[in-house]
Formats: sequence, C-alpha cells, structure tokens
Amino acid sequence: MLANFSAAMSEILLMASAAWLISSAALHPPLSALSIGITLVRTAGIFRAVLRYADRFFSHKVIFKFLDELREKFFLQAAEILPLKSGKIGEGNLLHELTVTADALKDFLPRVVLPISTAALVTIFLTVLLKSPIPAIIFFADLILSKIFKFDKADDSTYREKILDFLQARDELKIFGSTPAINQINKIAKNFSVAQEKIFSKQINFDTAIFILNATGIFFILYELFGTVDKIFFAVWVFILLAALEIYCAIPSAVRSFVEMESLKDGKMESFSASKNFAVEFNDVDFSYDDKNFVLKNFNLKISHGEKIAIVGESGAGKTTLLYLMTKLFQPSKGNIFTQGKIFAATHENFIFSRSIRFNFEIFCENISDEEIFSALKICKLENFDIDSEIGENASFLSGGERVRLQIALAIAKNPDILILDEPTAGLNKNLAESLIDEIISDSTKKNRTLIIITHDSNIAKKFSKIISLSTVH
Repeated sequence: MLANFSAAMSEILLMASAAWLISSAALHPPLSALSIGITLVRTAGIFRAVLRYADRFFSHKVIFKFLDELREKFFLQAAEILPLKSGKIGEGNLLHELTVTADALKDFLPRVVLPISTAALVTIFLTVLLKSPIPAIIFFADLILSKIFKFDKADDSTYREKILDFLQARDELKIFGSTPAINQINKIAKNFSVAQEKIFSKQINFDTAIFILNATGIFFILYELFGTVDKIFFAVWVFILLAALEIYCAIPSAVRSFVEMESLKDGKMESFSASKNFAVEFNDVDFSYDDKNFVLKNFNLKISHGEKIAIVGESGAGKTTLLYLMTKLFQPSKGNIFTQGKIFAATHENFIFSRSIRFNFEIFCENISDEEIFSALKICKLENFDIDSEIGENASFLSGGERVRLQIALAIAKNPDILILDEPTAGLNKNLAESLIDEIISDSTKKNRTLIIITHDSNIAKKFSKIISLSTVH
C-alpha cells in the first residue's frame, strides 16, 4: 500500500513539476531559473519509475505467495468432498469454480485494496492541502454509487454444462453425428456472448457517468482556486487534479471486484470433524442429490467404537448414500457428521488395477508383507489365488463375487478403525456368504474394529449386534 501510494504521489509530483516547468518556460525566463523545475521533473520521473517497479514487485510477490496458499487450501478442501454428487460433470464445475474463485481472490490486493487505499490517501492529501470538502465528497460518492449500482455476472453455467455433457457423450456423437450438438453449443455460446456484451455496455456507461461526476467535482475545485492563486500555480493544480481524477476513476472497478469477491462464500467443509465419543455420529443431517428431493432428512445416528452394524432398507432409502457421507465422498446438505479413526470402504465401484493381486496390495499398503497379504485374502476366502498373475483391466478376469472379496481384502489389509462394506455377499452362495461374514466379524472383534455393512440379505443382517433399517423419505 505504501509503495502504491508513493508511486501515485510521485506521479502527481511529476505532473505538478511538469506543469510548473511548462508554465514558467512560457514566460521566457533565464534557463537558470528553470533548473530547479528541470531537476524536479527528472527526479519525479525517476522516483515514479522506481516506485512503480517497487509497487509491482511487492504486490506480485504477495499475490503469488497468497495464490499458492489459496490453491493448496482449495484443493485440500475439495479432496474431502470429491467425487461430487453429480459425478464427473460436477467435478468439472467444481474445478471451474475453484480456478475462477482463486483468480478472483488473488486479485483482491491489486484490484481492490490498492486502488481504494490510494484514492483514500490522495483524498486526505488533497483535503488538507486545499482545505476543501470536495475531494472527500468525490471519494465517498464514488464508493457509495459503485456499491448501489450492481451488475449481474453473465451466467455461463448452461454453456459449460452443455460442453461437459457433449464431452461425456463424445463416443455417441461420433456414431450418430455431431452437427446438432455443435449447433446447440453455438446457440448457447451466442446467447452467453450477447448477455456478456450487455453487462459490459452497462458498466462502460456507468463508468462514464462516474467520470463525468468526478470531472464536475474537479471543475468546482478549480473554480474555487481560480483567482486565489497565480496562473502558474493554477496550471500546477490543473495537472495535479487531472492525476487525481485518474486515481478516482479506478474506484468503480475496485468496488465491483470487491462485490464479486464478497459473494464467494466458503463451502460447508466444516461439516466433518473428529468425534470424541463415537466412531461415527450424524447430527440432524439432510442430504439430497438435487437440493429438492431429500434422501435423508433430519437423520441422526450414533455408532460406538467396535460396534457391529448392519444397514438395511429398500432401494433408494439412502444406504449407499450413508457410505459416501461417512467416507466424506459426499458432504451433507445440512447438519454435521463426526468420525474418529481411519475409515476404509469396499464398494462395487472400487477400482482394481489390472497387473496382479500383489500389485493392488502394494499400491495401497506400503511395505506390506506376503504374510499380511495372505492373511487378508484368507479372511475373504481368496488364499488359493496366484497373487502374481495378471487379473485383467479392473479385475475383469475375476468373477463378480471374487472381485468384491478382493476389494474387501484390500480394505482389511489397511487395518482401518472403521470398515464399511457395501453388499459384501453379492454374487456368493449362501454358505460362502455366511462363512465370509463370520470371518470378517471375527477379525473385526479381535481388532476392536467398527464394522458397518450394507445388505439386502436379512439372514446376514441377523448376525450383527444392531440393525438400522432405512425407509424412503416422503
């Protein structure tokens, strides 16, 4: 701020000394009489260049340091809630918002703080020097009017969503033809461009009106000065006030930037934190995929450390949603979720690497021994498998039941405090299913692990100490 204000003052000094020099030279005095003015112009010019450089150097150093920290903060927070409720399209939208928000916030110093603080300090300087309230009136009028007159931002969400839609459907577009899709995008892009031009036009008209208002204020200051100072100093004041006019005209843009940044609110990242008394705790949680139809409404749940829980319910009641909320892949629409300890989950959507069973264990569990691998595989009835053979892309060489059991084994190998299993007996016969669950319960009991399973099988659910039955929210 000091560097920016000093640079602005050096520019005013340059304008003033140049005005004095030109006005004095018009009277044809001896060259020696102009030596002070010439020296002052040169000095002011050098100082202006040096201070402008210092201003840029300090502000950019601060900005890029801040931007690094900001991006790190954003992406650490985003990591807690990805993948989003709307899948890859939602992730694309979030990435767009993160980059736009980061760019907007990094400009807070140069686009908001520096222009307004410099204008305020110049106002104080002129008010004291001129003993006139007009500079203060100009400054506050600019601030107030710029805050009152708000300009909507052109909505580009439809345009971006369409592009992302077509990106996901690119194979279908290749087969059926892309001309209609391109025509739709062109139409949406044109509408967005027209909306943007209208907003820019309004901003230009408003900035022109502010310029006229400021110029009128400057005219009244000069009118007050006329006749009270000699012609040379009047010329000096003309140049000083022209420099000040340029500084004042940056206020509307600064206020617009401030309003834009003011609207960027933090998400609900604080919805997750550590529970002191329970392994998992839901407090008055609401959740919906579209912010209209709620899967969970005022939902409360407490799961003690080491407890064995079965979650049952009709399709669409929110069983899998609970899993995603507990693992922080989703965030609640309202309420708080508290967890304590490491959580690992095995779902049908878990990705499995193609190389080998050993590779999958090693990539998730650093320095894992063969004994630990076979221990986890034994619990899941997979100990007879060759752990070094390729298993195909996303484990395509395994059956559906084997694939699910491998996912469970990988989760067990991580030795979590809380283990969540989504339909762990899917694709298994009755005897194998019951034997698998017995082994998992036994291992979890030995390690005092909290075990949560989601199941449609009532016989499996009966093996657990507590059964939570979910119903569809109406």
